[in-house]
Amino acid sequence: MIKKNSISPKGNIHKGEIPNPDLRFSFKYFDDSDPHLCPPLFPVSYTQTLMQRLKELSSWTIKEFTGPTSKSLRNHSHDWSKTSRPAGFQNLPKQLQGFQGWQFQLSANEHGRVHGIILDHTFYVIWLDKNHQLYP
Repeated sequence: MIKKNSISPKGNIHKGEIPNPDLRFSFKYFDDSDPHLCPPLFPVSYTQTLMQRLKELSSWTIKEFTGPTSKSLRNHSHDWSKTSRPAGFQNLPKQLQGFQGWQFQLSANEHGRVHGIILDHTFYVIWLDKNHQLYP
């Protein structure tokens, strides 16, 4: 649970807990060093689709995201042995390299997938795989 301060109508601060907080996104570990997984320039339509999907998923909880796979989202954890990068996220700090990789799609086969890891209630975006290079 995440603690959250709230302000009452009278201006008093109350400490409470959010039982199932919404999913957050971070680009702290974003890796654009591989041009096959992160092309240098993205078209405007890709960027708009990415932002719309992040906005939509920001209202989901971690439990919803990591739960049953949605056909329209194709959210699931990685089986690195079936990818073009069987060693996983090698550009992460060593202590994070063993974390489970996750993905979701932006739209049906048009804009590829977003790959990252989940720590606490934050999805750390690592690769923007516009051309489906991770699962060829």
